[in-house]
Amino acid sequence: MYDDEQALVGPHAWKERTLVDLVRFRHLTKGESPIFLFLGDGETVTQTLSAAELHRQASRASAHLARTLSPQSRVLLLFENGIDYIVGFFSCLYAGLTPISGLYPSAIGAAERFAFILRDSNADAVLGLKATLHLFHQEAESPSALKWIPLESALKSARSIDPVETGSEHLALIQYTSGSTENPKGVCLTHRNICHNIHAQLISFQYQDDDTGLSWLPFTHDMGLVGAVLPALAAGNPFYFMAPDKFIEKPSRWLEAISRYGATISGGPDFAYRYCARLPPHEISPHWDFSRWTIAFNGSESISPNTLEHFHSKFEAQGFCKTAFFPCYGLAENALLVTSGLKGEGVRLVAFDRTALSRGRAECARQPENDAAIFLASCGAPHEDQKIHIVDPETQRFLSQGLIGEIWISSPSVGVGYLNDENRTAQSFIERNGIRYLRTQDFGFEYEGDLFHVGRMSEKFSFNGSTYYTNDISLSLGQACNGALCVVVPPLLPERNAPCLIVEHDSANDATAIRPILFETMKRYGITEFTYYVIRRGYVIRTPSGKIRADLTLENILAEKSSILKTGDTRSPVATGLDQMI
Repeated sequence: MYDDEQALVGPHAWKERTLVDLVRFRHLTKGESPIFLFLGDGETVTQTLSAAELHRQASRASAHLARTLSPQSRVLLLFENGIDYIVGFFSCLYAGLTPISGLYPSAIGAAERFAFILRDSNADAVLGLKATLHLFHQEAESPSALKWIPLESALKSARSIDPVETGSEHLALIQYTSGSTENPKGVCLTHRNICHNIHAQLISFQYQDDDTGLSWLPFTHDMGLVGAVLPALAAGNPFYFMAPDKFIEKPSRWLEAISRYGATISGGPDFAYRYCARLPPHEISPHWDFSRWTIAFNGSESISPNTLEHFHSKFEAQGFCKTAFFPCYGLAENALLVTSGLKGEGVRLVAFDRTALSRGRAECARQPENDAAIFLASCGAPHEDQKIHIVDPETQRFLSQGLIGEIWISSPSVGVGYLNDENRTAQSFIERNGIRYLRTQDFGFEYEGDLFHVGRMSEKFSFNGSTYYTNDISLSLGQACNGALCVVVPPLLPERNAPCLIVEHDSANDATAIRPILFETMKRYGITEFTYYVIRRGYVIRTPSGKIRADLTLENILAEKSSILKTGDTRSPVATGLDQMI
């Protein structure tokens, strides 16, 4: 790092600096050296962007934006992954405007999400490429006063302007959540919130001068923007990007790029590793080299021990080390990162008693290999002035170690609140004894200094007097079904009075073997009443960031019966003895 780098990325620089300062600093220290390198086809570099060029383009485009819009206007970004998104984002900040992120134009349901965010945010303008703007202008109803601004036109500005002066407490971003369990929420984040979180990430990941990053995560999601684009600028090292559809279309592209460009930091949700662990032999190159890949971060959804094992065994020959696995826990309301593991130590797995967990206590299993035990992955510990607390959500009493409760966070990264939603802000962002807390609606517990996440409030359900979390059951089912993707839809009266299980499978011929596995696994939880569907691949609905939409998935397969290989209902005398074939 440069000697004067402490001015921006030192221990306390985040308190006063802004994201605009970050561009200015990298403009001076890195000049024309490419920081952002985009793999347009998912394999080769098609575009690059240096901090100097980013500064020039943002200065030009912001001149046009400043002439067109009033200060602090809200601008909805309508870009997919690419250099254009980065330029558009910083052009808004240079012009003193507030960018709104959270809409990936080519995602399933993008038109509906666009209409919702537009209405919810009261956006004054939409900024994007001409072709994308034309498409959404044709499909979506929008207020007549809404301005549609092509980035191409903004970049043709005959003059450039100096960035509008702004303070660290000013809004830098309105980040819409993925909306995996409810309507998306606009999280308001200041420059200080984001700069603090970037600082925490650099410390947590132990960034070095020779580190190289690579990401396929959508820029419209907090993991792609706050977890990749902005730390890349802060670190000043080369960082490679590809579009998420290039990964989904061919997961081996991610691994090929990690090897080709010598990435040291890359990762994603658990499903990304699961997809790669299923790659057929002809898509795996013996020449791949993962020996430089020292941080394979895993976040956004529950970590499956099976996935870790399968991925490691699949790519150990290519130099992948198990200690590279790096667990993370975070959420948009905290800008992103809350806790993480330690570099070089892998993911810590602990066997807990399944029955005790269902009763709100975390007790180590006496016999880890017994059916009564379940292995949970640690999410690590918080960093840099962040603290986690486990709290009874009803009484708001702080709980001792080993008791399951709602995860609360006190941190400089905690956002201002939700846009245009005072009631929800008051419920989720609260102050006690001069300390401001974020109520995450996530449940977990602390054990030996680490955080263990057990599920979301929306995933929590009661059945026969015990408490369960759908992701906990999903993990157990996945392990029992040899790593298959399993989705648990909780009971929801009056539509469902028992859980519904959905299991992805490759073959109708082998689907019958799934039934006894489901029975045995659910019996360990004390649940003997459930319906189940064994389905073909490709019908599980996810958000752009990879979170599973359980209810939508159930709706999807019931509407598309050809997706179902087999179904059964343990509550039906007929189905108990004879499964229904579809």
